[in-house]
Amino acid sequence: MNDYRELELLISYYQDRLMKLPQGYFGRDKDAAIVYVTHVPGEQPGEKRKRFRYRLTSEKGQKWADLVREYRKCKDKLDELMTVWNSTYRFPPRKIDFPLVRRDPSMFTADFFNAAAECANPAQAERPIEYKGRILRSKNELIGCQIIEKLGYEFKVEIAVGSDPYYMLYPDITFLVPEQERCIGVEINGAVDNIKYANKSLNRQSEYIKNGLMISKDVIFVDIADSGSFYVRQFETQVKLAVMAGLDDIIFPDKRRRG
Repeated sequence: MNDYRELELLISYYQDRLMKLPQGYFGRDKDAAIVYVTHVPGEQPGEKRKRFRYRLTSEKGQKWADLVREYRKCKDKLDELMTVWNSTYRFPPRKIDFPLVRRDPSMFTADFFNAAAECANPAQAERPIEYKGRILRSKNELIGCQIIEKLGYEFKVEIAVGSDPYYMLYPDITFLVPEQERCIGVEINGAVDNIKYANKSLNRQSEYIKNGLMISKDVIFVDIADSGSFYVRQFETQVKLAVMAGLDDIIFPDKRRRG
């Protein structure tokens, strides 16, 4: 992280997540594994609940257990972020409210990502590659998915983008940036040394622009001269830069809180 705004945003994001998640812990009662729910969002401190413990083997128990695990995971992440902040800065991070306010909103929102169906492209893959239940079209797409996973982002493949049913776009990969409440598309173009493929890439860029999306911020184009090569470091840098570019759209508080 090279921009303090991203660190501030992540801290506020996890603070916001924690306010919306139940708190609890795990234990046992005789021979049964139990999840104990000590607080749920909206309850006043000390307020009693009719049911406060659930067997992990029950449907409700699994539901509550998943939420309690998520709370603990978010709490650990927030503690880690605060440690980084406090070791770097002498002033407290600004509190950023959600949903975010943007200068230049686009269609690539978190809601758009969550509602989008994967593998929407009706064209059949010539050499399909299966990866975690998804059908990919090339080894380069597989590498791209693996890098996105390594960087910690949730992703979908070939979601439908556009309003013209006769000319829809299907980015190879689209990944969610939850703290920015948006997603970023990825187009991987192999063999751009071939004029046919190079022109196809340029035409696709113009279509994304027509949909109000910005190249290198909303959509990353990975242009590979040799279809058998993938520029791993360059792609990782492209992802990080696209994420950082989204910060300029967000309206941050003007003033800092006093410690």
